[in-house]
Amino acid sequence: MTTSLLEAELHHDIESFVSDWVCDEGVPGASIAIVDETDLLFTDGFGARDRETNTSATPETLYGIGSCTKSITAVAILQPVENGRLSLTDPISDYLPHLKDVDGDPITIHELLTHSSGMPSDGSLSALITRLTDRSDEDTALPLSSAGDFRRHVEGSIGERLTDRDHFFYYNTGYTLLGESIEAVTEQPYTDYVRSHIHDPLGMTRSLFSQSEFESAENRMTPYNQKDGAAVEGSLAFDERLFAAGGMISSVKELANYLQMFLGSGTVNDHTILSAESIETMIKPYSTREKYLDDREQGYGYGVSVEPFLDDTLIHHGGMMGTTTAWFGYLTTAEIGTIILCNTAPEKRPSDLGKAVLAILRDESPSAVVPTYMLEQKAKPLLGEYASYRGVRTASVTQNSGGLHISFDDPGWSADYYVYPERLQSDDYHYHFITDGGKRIPVEFRLEDDGVSMLFQRWHLHKQ
Repeated sequence: MTTSLLEAELHHDIESFVSDWVCDEGVPGASIAIVDETDLLFTDGFGARDRETNTSATPETLYGIGSCTKSITAVAILQPVENGRLSLTDPISDYLPHLKDVDGDPITIHELLTHSSGMPSDGSLSALITRLTDRSDEDTALPLSSAGDFRRHVEGSIGERLTDRDHFFYYNTGYTLLGESIEAVTEQPYTDYVRSHIHDPLGMTRSLFSQSEFESAENRMTPYNQKDGAAVEGSLAFDERLFAAGGMISSVKELANYLQMFLGSGTVNDHTILSAESIETMIKPYSTREKYLDDREQGYGYGVSVEPFLDDTLIHHGGMMGTTTAWFGYLTTAEIGTIILCNTAPEKRPSDLGKAVLAILRDESPSAVVPTYMLEQKAKPLLGEYASYRGVRTASVTQNSGGLHISFDDPGWSADYYVYPERLQSDDYHYHFITDGGKRIPVEFRLEDDGVSMLFQRWHLHKQ
């Protein structure tokens, strides 16, 4: 059922953009919510939560939210920090033995929250997701079926820690350990603590972690794998080792309440989940996760990413569990946010769509401000077949992720090149590739009134 407090034109633009995404990306079903601090401004479902029965997705449909759960775990850590039961500077080895023998200084709660401990991924979460989502052809032989297996796996990886410099490693295992530290401090199972201290106060009564609860719930998604461009029914991953790092199940309707908690500086509907000071601590960037071509940096706080966007600050996180993907994000000054959940893993993720929705809400074109859409817009006029003078040299240009694939297929001249943009802006057509000899070779496209041409080493080719 659609809810909308948006003006008609804005409602139409968002509805059309999301509908196109669902269709173009082959997404079986998706749900969206848009909120400000006090109101649910828009919510709806698109497509089918189950294709076999053609049952529609709705705002109440339950999906796996993957690593969006990390922000929940960060909130659950900050609550006992507020009441003095633990400190962010505490070594994790005060609570658990897994990382006690690492080289260098002890790894702290803060470092696990910010992925700045120097521990690279040990692959445990990825291996479990692969094993549990009907992708057995990719399964590994890692023993990860018990708490003991997990501890031994982590202990065996401690020699991988990088201690000679700061380095961002997205470390899922760190959040599993944070979940176990919550259990040690509160003397409650992680899932019970989250339910009583986060879900219940926020009215998130259908949000859950367990497989039995999910399978007995009404209005839940059917998960799908993407195989050869088609959605094929799969499974959802459930395992205790996944819970704190990426195992929560929820709906956009209930996550709207959670997002309003951030917009309300820790308080929503007279329930204070965290202090305003803790929210500010949580959304401060402590480490650099990634850097865009335009030199903007995406930082990482406590369970959230932080970056400049739309002349504002975007607080966000995505999640992917093989057969389900999710994203939430909000603008701190505009005080508006959105949640996107879907039941597969499309090429354009909910993170791309979510940023596009925020752009539309702020009267901006997604192709002008959202990196994925900017690079796609840049590539569109360049794609096609090219030929040099009298067809001596021909080439085919196709899109390849954020760059281009240029294929020459002439007798004696066959070659493939993957070229990458110099800048993010959609009207800049300078690309480059690196040769085997370590040379950086420019590739330039020119868009003129008489057509598109490509300057590639000695060749000047024209789009046919």
